[in-house]
Amino acid sequence: MSSLLVRRRGKKAAKPAELPGPADGATGTASPWAGGPDRPATPSSGGGGADDDPPPAVVEWSNGPALATKAWGALLALALLAGPAALVWTALRPAPAPVTAVAGAASTAQSAAATERAVELVETWLRADSNDKQLIASLTNAPVGTLPQEGQTIRDSSVAQVEEAENDVWSVTVGVDVAEPAPGSTPPPADGQAKEGEQAEVPLVWVRRYFQVPVLVQRTDTRYSGPDLAVTALALPSPVPGPAAVAEAPDLGYSETISPTSPAGQSVAGFLAAMVAGDGEITRYLRPGTSVSAVTPAPYTAVAVTGIKGSHEVTENPADGDGTHALTTVELTRLDGNKTTAQYVLTLVARDGRWEVAGVEPAVRIDTTPTGTTDPGSAGE
Repeated sequence: MSSLLVRRRGKKAAKPAELPGPADGATGTASPWAGGPDRPATPSSGGGGADDDPPPAVVEWSNGPALATKAWGALLALALLAGPAALVWTALRPAPAPVTAVAGAASTAQSAAATERAVELVETWLRADSNDKQLIASLTNAPVGTLPQEGQTIRDSSVAQVEEAENDVWSVTVGVDVAEPAPGSTPPPADGQAKEGEQAEVPLVWVRRYFQVPVLVQRTDTRYSGPDLAVTALALPSPVPGPAAVAEAPDLGYSETISPTSPAGQSVAGFLAAMVAGDGEITRYLRPGTSVSAVTPAPYTAVAVTGIKGSHEVTENPADGDGTHALTTVELTRLDGNKTTAQYVLTLVARDGRWEVAGVEPAVRIDTTPTGTTDPGSAGE
């Protein structure tokens, strides 16, 4: 193809005025190729006569391959230029902004490490006796000081509060139940030897105590293995007051009384029995599109609804979309036959004349309606 193009480019094309025209009175067939008035005839390289076939289309448009070659050359040049341009953009573009999620994950990791060390130190410190100084020293940089002759009995420790102070130091408050002598009882002598006639055994009661621990958490970020944390408690646990109780609890947003024997109450009872007692199919009580799973295996054998308070009034013949938030008090029968009281908050919505459960709410609703006004909202909206 390339040699053909070179050879044709070397020939000088005849000007239109120099092309031989048909003789006077001759028909179009007198032309060797019968090119027509808009298609000038071109002499055949083989000297063929009128019966020769017309030449291929590439001869009629001899510049087509040349233009294609130029187009491919232009594309190749653009591709070559795009490489350096991409390199320049990569070098000059600004660095991406740090991702907030990474910082949040790092903070969560530090908080978890601080709380784990604080709980470990508080539990070990309360249980420790005078032989456990090295164990305490392994958890803190503070001097161990004095330890009792006998450690205390504890249970149910948990984190009550954690907050970041400064310079990678976290303040952690740990709550724990401690077995202590009952109020009014006489503690045994410090040496543990009861005198004759004195009570040797002292009744113990569980008391919730709180201890605060400052914990240093230093991190070294690595690209592939994530944060590497170094943790140590900077001081021994310090007894502190527990979280203060609310002076006056707010009113809850459930002003309407719903009878447990009403259609709404029966739907609530059937739903809870299916969810925690394995009594019946839970889906028959759910609103379409709602997903609530039953507890398996069932922790209770029976559920009795003792009271329901609603956020909105319910009727015997509700319209589609009517709804209420129902604070439900129930009596649960355990597997051992004992009973205990619990409460649930359910969302009820009416459809086709019956009440369906549209969800189990994670918290109670507080009444925020100002005095003297009426809440126009509806739970079904």
